[in-house]
Amino acid sequence: MNCRLKERLAEGRAAVGAQLRFGSPAIAEMFGHAGFDWIVIDSEHAPQTPDGIQAQLQALGNTPATPVVRLPRVDEEQIRLYLDMGALGIMAAFVETPEDAEFGAQSCRYPPRGIRSFGPHRAGGYGLRTAEYLEKIDDLVSFIPIIESAPAVDAIEAILAVDGVDFPVIGPVDLSFSLGVHFEFESEVFQEAQARVAAAAAAAGKPAGLGLYRPSFEPASMEKALEDGFRALLVGGDEPFLAAACEMMAGVRRELDL
Repeated sequence: MNCRLKERLAEGRAAVGAQLRFGSPAIAEMFGHAGFDWIVIDSEHAPQTPDGIQAQLQALGNTPATPVVRLPRVDEEQIRLYLDMGALGIMAAFVETPEDAEFGAQSCRYPPRGIRSFGPHRAGGYGLRTAEYLEKIDDLVSFIPIIESAPAVDAIEAILAVDGVDFPVIGPVDLSFSLGVHFEFESEVFQEAQARVAAAAAAAGKPAGLGLYRPSFEPASMEKALEDGFRALLVGGDEPFLAAACEMMAGVRRELDL
């Protein structure tokens, strides 16, 4: 068992990820083979089902990418289910307090470190690798709070002080809404909040993550994120990449008047 996401971050390198919403195992497998270090299956903003998520986890198991499931909130039952299916990380939306963070982090680990109940199903090789899984998983799994509100930024130091919180990821759009600067990512108030999260992570000895809000296909976008102190980067996914391709083709048709 290994975890590419944690390995790269532990080495001080960037971990580049993508989010998937369409629920296709083939798309998940393709993204995993494309060189992404981690893949987030988004069950917050897309109609994912447990069966569909397991199929995507199985597809990602054929690739080096680390599979993470995104939840709409800290939910111990859903965390247990998707970890038992084989996810190696949980990313939870709207974590705003250290209590939220502690509940999420503990839900990802077995006693005595946490409160996760035992029954790893696919994650333990359907009973064939259960002992190895139990020995290693508490260190391999990641709990990743999404920081997307002003209260979360205000509590960021306390959130990152929680044992088992591996790194935060800024959700830029909702954070900009909460700060009253809708989509104004270069505004002073947004940049100050972003800098506070990065500084708090550095002070806690943890990496910081960012959902890229600059153009994904421009190297300068990732360079700027790295300069700002972020190493766990989410840079797009199936929906935005396909939309971008469709827009490119629409541009070709306009140019040729087709």
